[in-house]
Amino acid sequence: MLIALGYGLMLPAVAILHVRHARVRESGAILATVAGTAVVAVGLAGSVNVDLRPAALLVLGMWWWTSGKLWVETRVLPTAFGVITAGLGLFAIVGAFLEPASVLEAIVPGYPAADVWTALRVALGAWLIGLAFALSTRSGGSEGGSSYHRGGLRGA
Repeated sequence: MLIALGYGLMLPAVAILHVRHARVRESGAILATVAGTAVVAVGLAGSVNVDLRPAALLVLGMWWWTSGKLWVETRVLPTAFGVITAGLGLFAIVGAFLEPASVLEAIVPGYPAADVWTALRVALGAWLIGLAFALSTRSGGSEGGSSYHRGGLRGA
């Protein structure tokens, strides 16, 4: 239940980031939004099915890499946070290839333990706290209310 709640609560952050990203780069906004949504869906599935964990880590890496790169290039969020996010993206992509080794550890006695899944989920939790802080200290712009509340839907 908590896993579903946690992943589900990521969707508003993905939506807020989409609005910010769309203002500066449409292609980056689309890729980051699709990857962020995939992180929620595939990450939730990977939490209950170990066969999906490499895919979940790959889309997490794509989301982090795309968002971090976008923030470094456009300063939508602090550049340092963008560098950290892109770095985590690379780590998650590498983790997608290392995650199957975690399954081998359970099957093959003496195989070295590498719990990439847990490490990256802890990193995701810490990163989400950092994202919340970065969003709360940055001027938000248009996501502070709908266009209707700002008088934008006249004549509709």
